[in-house]
Amino acid sequence: MTRLLIHTRVLSALVALFLASPSTWANMGGSELIAAAGNGNLARVKVLLATKVDVNARGDDGTTALVAGSQSGYEEVVRALLDGKADVNAKTSNGTTALMRAAQNGHVDVIKELIAAKADVNARRNDGITVLMQASQEGQAAAVRMLLAAGADVDARLENGATALMLASQIGHVGVAHALMAGKADVNAKAGNGATALMLASKYRHQNLVQLLKAAGAK
Repeated sequence: MTRLLIHTRVLSALVALFLASPSTWANMGGSELIAAAGNGNLARVKVLLATKVDVNARGDDGTTALVAGSQSGYEEVVRALLDGKADVNAKTSNGTTALMRAAQNGHVDVIKELIAAKADVNARRNDGITVLMQASQEGQAAAVRMLLAAGADVDARLENGATALMLASQIGHVGVAHALMAGKADVNAKAGNGATALMLASKYRHQNLVQLLKAAGAK
């Protein structure tokens, strides 16, 4: 009797599966699409998109396939997802976008694809971090230059008044600081506590950066 009950339940589940609507299939395939995108499996991504899977399906933390593919730097996967109408500005639960993930990892080809698809270059995470700030604190100078060329606000501030230049100066990213200053960053901007980029570079003994900031007029 127990074995018969188990078989009956399995059969019922299979029947429900085969009778599922296309939208149900799409929802079921969403997590697989995210995994395929994150692993760079372009062929699988294309197969799933062809079955009308929800291209904007989300994982538990709000990650979409586009965010996953962008983080890993898979340009062709990203292009396929964008062609499949992926939401280029979709955010995870903490406010991270695909462009943020690509920028923080320096995936310039992916950044180019996302910007061409109208990604918001001034998007912010829930904590206020901008795309430019994320690239800056990770030392991604090429990404910083691309974002600035696309209109990123070089002097955007966190709630505490910190700017991308301050973040780069604190960590010691000379190349990023140079790119930000070339983009007309305010070298004398002050955070809420009065700290400047020069103060931070000096405090953490980034002497090359101190010299660069002073040469640009930092006081």
